[in-house]
Amino acid sequence: MSRQHDSGAALIALERVIDRWDYDTSVKKMRPLVKQWRRATEEVLRELYLAREYISRQKGQHKDPEADNYIIYTWSGYCGEIGMSYQTANNWLRPFTPKELSDTGKDTLLLMPPINTESTADRAIMEARIEKVLRTGKRPTNWTDKEEAELKRRMASARIAKLVEDLKMPAEAKTKRDYFADIMKRSKDIVNFQLADRNQLLAQAIIFDHIDTYLKTFDDPEIKAQAAFNLALRTRNISNEIAEMNVQFSESMPPKDSEHDS
Repeated sequence: MSRQHDSGAALIALERVIDRWDYDTSVKKMRPLVKQWRRATEEVLRELYLAREYISRQKGQHKDPEADNYIIYTWSGYCGEIGMSYQTANNWLRPFTPKELSDTGKDTLLLMPPINTESTADRAIMEARIEKVLRTGKRPTNWTDKEEAELKRRMASARIAKLVEDLKMPAEAKTKRDYFADIMKRSKDIVNFQLADRNQLLAQAIIFDHIDTYLKTFDDPEIKAQAAFNLALRTRNISNEIAEMNVQFSESMPPKDSEHDS
């Protein structure tokens, strides 16, 4: 059975990786890689260019294999043989000029940035539409995939920001009393506790599975321990909040009337 994807855990793991990124280390790592990548890319594109030109200049037909002018090779077939689609190969070849046609006398790869055809007005309209959906929760009938992707990105970022803020807040700052510590004194009762609802049991198992998956994203044992401790703090905060709400509810209830004398 495939493991259910947890976008929240994935985003948290990504945030951890981003936090550990180092400028100087990255520059040192990337310099030789970029040189190797550019050299390999130009070599691949030159071979693709020669292959496409040769195959496209063949004279003949593809229908009758028995005919003398039957063309065996095709551009799409060649691309499939090397493990890529011909559409991808064509896209890669657009910025490439072979050295025989280049002004520099070298194979040239022009890495031009994509042209942004979106106007400031279009962006402002999309921003306003996304803000309205965030406020109302209702998407208009002409809602686009691009707007949906941006909306999901913002909602995910907001969830991560809230989670990080909650993790930074100590447990004592959220409730007046540490009910969690009192409950842990009765740990035997907690161990023996079982959920009766099947759906809740399944949901609990999925949550535990997600926690295991999340903790496995850490290679450093010390950081993994800190992450597990953060989860424990979060659980402690929730336990204290629920317990305090129960206490406040109990205190707000009027005392039960004693039985009246007959």
